[in-house]
Amino acid sequence: MGPVMNRTLRRRLAHTLDLPAAVLLDQATIHLMGDAEARIVNHRGLVQYTSLCIKARSLQGMIELTGEDLEIVSFSSSEMKIAGRIRQVVLK
Repeated sequence: MGPVMNRTLRRRLAHTLDLPAAVLLDQATIHLMGDAEARIVNHRGLVQYTSLCIKARSLQGMIELTGEDLEIVSFSSSEMKIAGRIRQVVLK
């Protein structure tokens, strides 16, 4: 079974079971709490970390957060929590 078929099957299964597609497709989700906090779930690793820019890998591409006084408050293999003044979130 190819990757496209597998993804289609997972999408249908998520719809049938009334589950969020992100759960079965390993898609990254980004939760923003105003401009002060962000949580990235299902990331695939940290690429860059400065007080102005944080970049993380995901299956969809690179997630880039820019702002001021950015810091990673918590970090695990699948989730990270970022605090600071978040100005922009970009998926590249």
